[in-house]
Amino acid sequence: MNDLLEASVRFPTVIFTIGLGICLVYWLFVLLGALDIDLLGGGDAAGAAKGVGDALAGGAKGGVEGLKGLSLDADADLDGDADAGFLKALGLAGVPLTISVSLVMLVCWIASLLAMHHAGRAVGDLAGWLPAVVLLAVIIVGVPLAGQLCRPLAPVFKIKPGKSNRDYVGHTCTITTGHVDDGFGQATIEDGGTVLVIPVRCDRPGVLGRGHKALVVDFDEARAAYVVEPTTDMLLTPADRAGEARPG
Repeated sequence: MNDLLEASVRFPTVIFTIGLGICLVYWLFVLLGALDIDLLGGGDAAGAAKGVGDALAGGAKGGVEGLKGLSLDADADLDGDADAGFLKALGLAGVPLTISVSLVMLVCWIASLLAMHHAGRAVGDLAGWLPAVVLLAVIIVGVPLAGQLCRPLAPVFKIKPGKSNRDYVGHTCTITTGHVDDGFGQATIEDGGTVLVIPVRCDRPGVLGRGHKALVVDFDEARAAYVVEPTTDMLLTPADRAGEARPG
C-alpha cells in the first residue's frame, strides 16, 4: 500500500491522481444527493450545520439531474464543430462530460502507474526523460482507450424526444365517461404498454358513451382535448351515410 501511495504522488502519475481525486469527491456528493442522505441530522444546536449539509446534498441532486444536460451529443447543437468531431472520433461524445472525464482520469492513472513501474525497471530511475515520455504516451493511449469504454454507455444517455399531442391522431381510444360532447368527455388510449387517460370531445352529442371505441381525428388546441369520432362511422360507406342523412 505504501508503494502504491508513493507511486501515486510521483510525476507524472500525480497529475492524474489529483484529477481522479476531484472526480471521486464529485461522485461522492452525487451519490449523497441521489440517496437523499441527511448528513447531519436534526437538533437545534446543529441547525446551521444541517442547512449546509442540505445545501450540499441539494447541489448534488442538481448534478444528477444535470448529467444529461452536460452530454456532449455530437448529433445535437455541435454538428459541424471541429471539437465535437474530434471528441466523437475518440468516443467521448454522447455521454455526460463528468463521466468521460472520470474515465479518462481513471484509465490514465492506471496506465501511468503501470508504465512508470515497468519502464522504470527497464531503463532505470536515472533516465530523467522517462516521466515526460510516459506522460505523453499515457495521454496518447489512455484517452482513446477511455473513449472505447464510453461508447457502450452512449445509448443510455441518448435523449429521446417525447410524443406530441398530435402523435396520437389516428389511434383508437375507449370512452370512460357516460357521454361525450363538445365540452366534456374522457377516454383511455394505449401507448405501448402504458394506458393513458386523455380528454376527448365530440361535436355530435349522444353518439359516444362508456365503453365505446372512438377514433382520434384531431387535437383541438383551444379546448386542450382530442376530437374523436365513433369507429363505426369509419366503416360506413358513402351510401350508408347518405341514407342516414335522409329524413325517415
